[in-house]
This record gives sequence, structure tokens and C-alpha cells, in this order.
Amino acid sequence: MVTNTWLEITDINELQNTNRIKKRISDNLEVLIIKIGNSIFCVENRCSHDEKPLYDGNIYEQEKMIECAYHGARFDLETGKALRMPAVTPINIFKTKIENNKIYILLT
Repeated sequence: MVTNTWLEITDINELQNTNRIKKRISDNLEVLIIKIGNSIFCVENRCSHDEKPLYDGNIYEQEKMIECAYHGARFDLETGKALRMPAVTPINIFKTKIENNKIYILLT
């Protein structure tokens, strides 16, 4: 995988009727794009506790966090920090930018 590169993920309009979409980047990486207000967050679509997908989890907009639907672990969408057991390890997050209505993530 190319590193330190901005990768186009999707058009901002894909988030028009939903607050989340998932995109496969490679065979071993799927990301979750989350829109809260005017902010875009991108995290790896995998709970650090049991590697279950985060896509089906609850999003808490005011707290900017996501909850794993399987075991209730919660994560900060800005830092990836694990906020509630059973997770203790952070999730991977990706820096985002929007240019010409396209969402990009930074692969490092």
C-alpha cells in the first residue's frame, strides 16, 4: 500500500442521506466514513476488542464517538481512543480533507 498519500474515498454527496458509509481500501483494510454536522471522520471499520465491524454501531454525535454493536466498546472518533470496556486499545483513524466535493483520507 502507498503511504503518506491522500486517497480519494468518495463523493461528499454519498453522505447526503446517511451519516456513514464504508469503503474497502485493500484486501485487509475497510474504512468507515462518518459525517457529524460539517465534520467528516474516518476510522478503520474494525473494533479493536474483537475485530467486529463498527459500521452497525451507534454513533453519538455530541460526544463524537462510536459504539461497537457487538460488545458495547466505545471509541472517540477524533483520536481513536478506547472509551469503554471491553476495548482497551484504540482504533485506527485517518486524517480527512474535502476538495471539490471529494473526501480524501491520508494513508500513512
